[in-house]
Amino acid sequence: MNLAQLKKKGGVISGALVVKDIEWKHLDEKGKVVTDKFKVHVRRHAFGVMEQMFNGGDADKFRNARYLAASICLGAEGEEELPFDDAVNLDPNLGVLMLQAVNEVNSSAKN
Repeated sequence: MNLAQLKKKGGVISGALVVKDIEWKHLDEKGKVVTDKFKVHVRRHAFGVMEQMFNGGDADKFRNARYLAASICLGAEGEEELPFDDAVNLDPNLGVLMLQAVNEVNSSAKN
């Protein structure tokens, strides 16, 4: 396989965002369970980006929040990045749902 073929097959990550659906169940201000359905835009990460993100030192501090902040974009076209401070303070259930979406986009293909 040559480099052009590798790129054509998706071996080199492009900057395109992948749209994922989120269905978040939570309590409203009156204590009633509500479900919000919305889309997030997930950034695919290249090998080197993933390596840098999780490479020792402070990488263990807020690891998942940093991963979400680097991966999740909001808004109709994904124009709004999720700030790190907001990722740290996400509702835990919502954070897990977003993390699942990011992992689906950034995990290797299943055999």
